Amino acid sequence: MKQLILFLTFILSFGFLNAQSNQLTLVEITYLDIHPSKIGTFVKLHKEISDMAMGEYRTIQNSWVYRHWYGSGATVMIMDVYGSAEDALKDDFRAAIGQNMKDKSEEEKEAFRATFQEWWSFFEGHWDEMRVYNPMTDFVSKENVDWDIPFVFVVGSYNTKGNIGEMAEAFMNWQTRPHVENGLQLGGGFTRHFKGSGSDLQFFSGFKNIKEFAESISTQTAANPEDAKKFWGAVSGPHEDQIYVHVGHLENGVFNLAGKDN
Repeated sequence: MKQLILFLTFILSFGFLNAQSNQLTLVEITYLDIHPSKIGTFVKLHKEISDMAMGEYRTIQNSWVYRHWYGSGATVMIMDVYGSAEDALKDDFRAAIGQNMKDKSEEEKEAFRATFQEWWSFFEGHWDEMRVYNPMTDFVSKENVDWDIPFVFVVGSYNTKGNIGEMAEAFMNWQTRPHVENGLQLGGGFTRHFKGSGSDLQFFSGFKNIKEFAESISTQTAANPEDAKKFWGAVSGPHEDQIYVHVGHLENGVFNLAGKDN
């Protein structure tokens, strides 16, 4: 699953509360171009592979999978989260599978090989990027959010002609912090580009469902106009917005499909 030597975020509270305030979290994002009718099959296979790939050789903290809902982006986005660049480099997905399969029967091994090949076929033509962020300063959320739901995940990608940190902080003060505190937004933040072909900054926002996302857009306030001006004054070129829906994530070493009892 890793084609780069490893990146970003998301992210959304995802287990970063133990991070040090000065430590950057590294996230590798993998984008897949899967036909919408095949996404359900991919998610089922992804759970099987993910569950078999956990163990002592893994340093991954979290992994979040999203399917595309609106925009022109990839149909599936996978965000693998690591506590540091060192952890990302040490993570050994295939070694964990080998360890977990060594005592299986030949029939079980052959069945798993077939499952793996079918799963891996969905990665043809994929692309990756790596991003970083500080979970203590670059992310905010409401208290006691239940992320085990098919929440809406909105991602905005921007390049800057100014200072990346100042632009990011302006957006947080203009949009993210007020909307999390007063509105329907569950949480949000930003990540910085580290490696790959991605944008300078990505801003992400989580909403309980499409209805509440739409309500949030329609009721936006004009709070902090100076921060809005500062943000847009730093934007370079066109930007891109994508809307995804959460379909599953790692939880206690098992890939948990979004929704109760899934």
